[in-house]
Amino acid sequence: MYFAFKNVLQKLIGASFSISIFFIFIFIYTGFNLFQIHELITTPWIWAVFFGYGLISSFIIDFIGKFLSSFTINKQIVLYILFGYLIFLATLSPIYLLIAGTIGAFFSLLFLFGKEKLKVTKWYSWAAFVVPLISIMMIPFDHTSKQGWDEVHGDNFVEVEYEYFNGEHLVPIHGVQGDQIYFEVDHQFRNGNSYGISVYDKNSENVGMNPRDDDDDVLSVHFEEEAVKYIVVRAIHGHDGQFRVNWWKEGEG
Repeated sequence: MYFAFKNVLQKLIGASFSISIFFIFIFIYTGFNLFQIHELITTPWIWAVFFGYGLISSFIIDFIGKFLSSFTINKQIVLYILFGYLIFLATLSPIYLLIAGTIGAFFSLLFLFGKEKLKVTKWYSWAAFVVPLISIMMIPFDHTSKQGWDEVHGDNFVEVEYEYFNGEHLVPIHGVQGDQIYFEVDHQFRNGNSYGISVYDKNSENVGMNPRDDDDDVLSVHFEEEAVKYIVVRAIHGHDGQFRVNWWKEGEG
């Protein structure tokens, strides 16, 4: 029983070490942008890959090792690399499989390194859980940053001017069953990394939106029942910008 519990802990340390390196890399890559990090850590499949697929793969590799005469570290490395590629096998074209699989293999090897080198009995090994725990504690908080924000509301529009905007701004729209509400967003800023548009439901889950046949700049969202949905305007390090959101029901535009 103790051996099995210790084995699971070792694998959890391996997964935590691997995902920690991944989060730290993304944190540096985004220029320490808390909003982008928050978007990443609230993505369930990230956690599922490292702590779900990673642990399951490790147990399968252990099972395979029982049928080998000698389960050397070199054989483990080969199997961990293989499983790093395997997760992308059915979903990507060969060129993307090579790229994504190589990244997967790298983090799979980090899992193996953490599992083998960071022993449960060593106090410093528990440091592998620090980054995942901090990431979990960040999830409930909003990391959008706004400065010099001036917002004007109308019956069917919102207009905003800002000095700095990093994150997302939600514009609520109300619809009843059967409504098809159209909207357009004109967003401009002097400089910034990127911007985007999406639609959330009341649970902040993405819902479908479709371009209008005669104008790709006009999007629409369908209401299956009476509800409030949110047009989401995003910017990453947007400076000296403005945006206007207009919306209307079918036949009113």
